[in-house]
Amino acid sequence: MTSLLEVFILIPLAAFLISLVIPGRKETLMSQVAFLSVGLHLMCFQFFLIYWLWHGYPDLNLKDVVLYKTDGYEFYLDFRFDEITATYVFVGSLLTFLVTIYSRYYLHRETGYKRFFNTILLFYLGYNAVVFSGNLETLFIGWEILGISSFLLIAFYRDRYLPVKNAVKVFSIYRVGDVGLLLAMWMLHHFWHENITFEALENVESVSQHLENHHWSGIFISLMFLISAAAKSAQLPFSSWLPRAMEGPTPSSAIFYGSLSVHIGVFIMLRTFPFWEHQTLVRIIIGVMG
Repeated sequence: MTSLLEVFILIPLAAFLISLVIPGRKETLMSQVAFLSVGLHLMCFQFFLIYWLWHGYPDLNLKDVVLYKTDGYEFYLDFRFDEITATYVFVGSLLTFLVTIYSRYYLHRETGYKRFFNTILLFYLGYNAVVFSGNLETLFIGWEILGISSFLLIAFYRDRYLPVKNAVKVFSIYRVGDVGLLLAMWMLHHFWHENITFEALENVESVSQHLENHHWSGIFISLMFLISAAAKSAQLPFSSWLPRAMEGPTPSSAIFYGSLSVHIGVFIMLRTFPFWEHQTLVRIIIGVMG
């Protein structure tokens, strides 16, 4: 069952690569590739979800490709599937499927038709990389893909001044979230001296032991997670990017900034909840921000 997790990354990746080689004038073929690939992903996930529930919905964790290895550290891709992932994939695949169907006709004969579907599939690849991630390194790959695809969609009408200007502003705010996530990863590596997974963060005894003598470092890491989440989910004081994101095509505004992309910040806080749940100061700041 665990080995099947790779399939949900490979399907969007294959669809994106195929879409790159389709000639721009072939609208029907382009839209069919996007429609069928997202539909196949949704269908495969439904069967996998039933199979997973039938077997008692266990937490699945797959250590995959090793990116870099030294005597003291090992950086690798890690994929995870649990109740949080199941919820995000179900909603994400269903909404992307519906918006893909709508976009086939809404953007008919639009300049940049191929570019739009290329970017949609790139976004879908990044989204799945994030929600299936089992560690921060894997999550950061999908996080950056989401940032790039969002920038490209906001600046879709690139022959006009305002869309490009607003896309750059949104991209600059996203960089704040990137810095926060990178600093959190850096400090966690100092904490554990290894590539820490989300599964390891749920070990209450280990987390408490590390935080016992490094209380302020724990608060710093938690605040970096919070800054990243706030920037990605357009929470105060980073909420100004959300109306600017509406410069993109209507379907992209609906799927990304109205339903999926803005909830990735919540996903990070859910994944790291065991780390900051007992830090009263962080919980107060989250409440005030809300």
